[in-house]
Amino acid sequence: MATNTLSFDLDTYKKYLRNSSLFRGIPEDKYQNVLNCLQARIEYYPAGTPLVNAGDRDFRAGVLLEGGLEEFIYDENANPVVISHLKSGSVFGAELACGNSLASQFYLDASVDSRVLLLDFQILLNPSTLTCPHRMQVTANLLQEFAIQITFFNTKVRILSQKKLRDKIKVYLQTQEISEDGTIQLPFSRNKLAEFLYVDRSALSRELCRMRDEGVLAFSGSKITMLDHYFLAG
Repeated sequence: MATNTLSFDLDTYKKYLRNSSLFRGIPEDKYQNVLNCLQARIEYYPAGTPLVNAGDRDFRAGVLLEGGLEEFIYDENANPVVISHLKSGSVFGAELACGNSLASQFYLDASVDSRVLLLDFQILLNPSTLTCPHRMQVTANLLQEFAIQITFFNTKVRILSQKKLRDKIKVYLQTQEISEDGTIQLPFSRNKLAEFLYVDRSALSRELCRMRDEGVLAFSGSKITMLDHYFLAG
């Protein structure tokens, strides 16, 4: 359970809403209208606190303001399989909240101390909200968010379907932002990367070392520098 429900101070959290796809195209002076319409509230979740458990039906979706969330399932051996890591501005749980009777197939925990903005997206499906001037924009933004999530899950399936570890790494790196000097800043640790790729951490480290020795890439901590610029092109 969350602790310490907070009073909503819009000025404090406006910068996070500005970076969220859910509020794209909505003037900042109208944020409060949208928050009122969606019955917004802020909750604080200490690290390790669950927001959603598999099988849950009655929960609020929302936007991560500060901290980090981790979406995962368990395999048949009770090992966690990471689906995604959510950062500030990310929308979570909307597809289930809008699905009304759908039960969650995943777990969602706070990976670090986090503050989230909880919203009632089912209100968007209520005819009484038709008069809300920003209802259509929020709904359009939500549909775009669904499209992004579908693309992400398709990529996740593609990663997991690769038989070779190097191919899993390759597909994953192809999805990351690469700077002009060929640097990729991974969003999480080596251990979390292994969980995301659903591979053994030691095997991942060995393969990265082989790729380093072959001149494919260099790495330091969570930073990877591509040395073979043709590797990701294929």
